[in-house]
This record gives sequence, structure tokens and C-alpha cells, in this order.
Amino acid sequence: MLEANYAGVVLSFDGAAKTSTRIGSCGCVLWQLPEWKVLDARGYILDGVTVNDAEYFGLLRGLAMARDRGIQDLVAVGDSRMSKRFNSVRLVHVKREFNQAADYLTSKTLALGTSWVVEEDAEREHLEVVSRI
Repeated sequence: MLEANYAGVVLSFDGAAKTSTRIGSCGCVLWQLPEWKVLDARGYILDGVTVNDAEYFGLLRGLAMARDRGIQDLVAVGDSRMSKRFNSVRLVHVKREFNQAADYLTSKTLALGTSWVVEEDAEREHLEVVSRI
């Protein structure tokens, strides 16, 4: 929970989906606290999603709304199971050279054309060598 005297921008997000049709929706609201002034509020219809997908889309669309407004400091809150699994999450930008392990996985996966899991020791060692975080 936020402190009672918190001052800043808060993103609240949610998502829902009908399992029978995989039609879903998400909503996101940007709030200015402590006034609880609505800065932006939007709802989106989604196709081919699960409930978790809809929740993720709500978070992602809300982050895009904040970015488009030039908001640099943000607290995101939601009632999904995804939110309950973490006490806190920090999203930090790093230079590309510091993200080489994830970049390697992305490039190799695209080249393979299929999802995969790193299981070989040599592959893990490669990731450890290129990681500079």
C-alpha cells in the first residue's frame, strides 16, 4: 500500500476476459495524488486473450499512457494475481551493452523460429559472460 501522504502519479490497471470467446478488455487510469485527480483514463477491447493477458495489456497500455505524458516517476497498482506475486518491482533502463544476455536470447529465438529454454551449461556460461548488469 502507498503511504497516506503519497504525492505523485499512480497508474491503476485491470483486465478481464471471457474464457469462452477469449474476448477481453483492460482499463487503466493515471491519477495525480494526493488530489486523486484523473490525468487520463482509457479502456481497450482485446481479442484472443486470457485474463492474465488482459491484465498485462492493462499494465502495458497504462505505461504507454504515462510515457506519452512525459511522466518519469510512476507507481503502478493492480489487483491481479500478477501484482500479488511481488512485493516491489523496479523497471530500470540500461544501455544496450549491459543487456546483451537478453538480446542474445531474443536474436537466437527469432532465428530458431520457436520458443525454447536454455538448458545447456555452455549456453548458460555464455549468458554469464556477456551479462554486465
